[in-house]
Amino acid sequence: MSTTPHRHQAPPANKGLLALAGVLLAIPIVALLLVGTYAKDEPRLAGFPFFIWYQFLWVLICSALTYSAYRIVLKARPHVPMNPEGDAYLDEDESARRDREDGTR
Repeated sequence: MSTTPHRHQAPPANKGLLALAGVLLAIPIVALLLVGTYAKDEPRLAGFPFFIWYQFLWVLICSALTYSAYRIVLKARPHVPMNPEGDAYLDEDESARRDREDGTR
């Protein structure tokens, strides 16, 4: 019998999805670095110059893109179940048993 501790390897991450998440995070950075495209007064929206409302619009867009990237990263990196204390990985048979007891699966 081996005394080597049982080691769990994290499932491989989907690199394509991680790259997509990186692109989503880079879009607002690049868009707002191109100041010459929005450094103007017209058109005005509710009295605010274009420069102001365009940046505020990017606040909303950036939050949507950040949330999307977060959800994509969660999908790209599968979860390895742990015990309730968080100090050890659950074996697959133990994880399935706990799910049945909890009624989650």
